[in-house]
Amino acid sequence: MSTPQIVTIIGYFSVPAAHAEAFRNNCAEMVGLRDLETGHLSSAYSFGADGSAVSREDYDSADAVIRHMEVGSHIFENTQTLVEITGVELHGPEAELRKLQDLFSGMSPKVFVTEIGFRS
Repeated sequence: MSTPQIVTIIGYFSVPAAHAEAFRNNCAEMVGLRDLETGHLSSAYSFGADGSAVSREDYDSADAVIRHMEVGSHIFENTQTLVEITGVELHGPEAELRKLQDLFSGMSPKVFVTEIGFRS
């Protein structure tokens, strides 16, 4: 069985009620970038009743993640003024995760190397 070659980024946020609508607008803008990118497989944002939020993004490579961060940097910069990033996880093949070390180093991500799975 081959290991899926997917890079997943999971972000955890604390969203103050006063910024909830603006944050949701930023999330919609990030999803809208999909048409400008290749290799961005999926993106979803989920919200808890306690003001927490989680983002999950799947890419076909680290290069696609890097392109996404470049294209959406203005949105991400604004997002950082609205919320507290409480955690970041990087999941994927070890070689791809190495390519993302510098980009995510300031966020102290938890890194998980994918070993078992499938992609349909």
